Amino acid sequence: MKLIGLDIDGTLITSKKQISPKTKDTLIRAMKQGHKVVIVTGRPTPGARELAEILEFEKYGGLLSTYNGGAITDCKTHKTLTSHPMDVDLAREIVKFSKNLDLEIILPYENTIYTRYENKYPKGEATMLKMDYKIVENLEDIIDFAPNKILFAQDPDRIEEPSQKLKEKFGDVTEQVKSARFYYEVMPKGPSKGKSLLEIADIFGIDQKDIIAFGDEMNDETMIKIAGVGVAMGNAVEGIKQIADYITLSNDEDGIAYYLEKFIL
Repeated sequence: MKLIGLDIDGTLITSKKQISPKTKDTLIRAMKQGHKVVIVTGRPTPGARELAEILEFEKYGGLLSTYNGGAITDCKTHKTLTSHPMDVDLAREIVKFSKNLDLEIILPYENTIYTRYENKYPKGEATMLKMDYKIVENLEDIIDFAPNKILFAQDPDRIEEPSQKLKEKFGDVTEQVKSARFYYEVMPKGPSKGKSLLEIADIFGIDQKDIIAFGDEMNDETMIKIAGVGVAMGNAVEGIKQIADYITLSNDEDGIAYYLEKFIL
């Protein structure tokens, strides 16, 4: 049995934001043959459920690792297997600190995305993930919940300086990663995409050498490194290609299906 971990954007879905018929059929065939398929994403759990439905995870026992490894959900039993939320006081402190930074905040919790002001990034994220969207100007004042992550967004030419300030202030007590040219994610210390795959492997009795991980961005680094085989998409950033064991075709060329058919199925 193989444990197959799949990033979403730039990996599982095409540049048109769809799962191709060939990739869908290949992944379902893999599950029918007894392999475990896991969507491993920075997205909130509600934002990954539609893709899980397309891949028939409930029927075939697929899993979701969301919030960059912050929570693991078994789609067949609808049970949360693990959850690693951020400390409430720390989350409040980060949100308060970010108020004076040149960043848009995207705070997902349950089925809602909270933000301070109406902006293209939070609104676009809520629309894409089919989540509710709520604007709260004094966001730090309403945080009485423990989020699994806090996402920040800004235009690529403006994101580096303010995100570095977050790193300097909270780098010792959080995990931080740039997940796209315009996204910067802050998570609790400890969880990662890679660690979530190890957790799943332990739960289902799968050897680490039997983990296959597909990714394209630097927030996929941990799972590419821990996998028995780390597979970079043809469209992956150079840093991921350099650490991968194999470079497959791009997400627009059914790179996942190509690898699985060539080596696993």
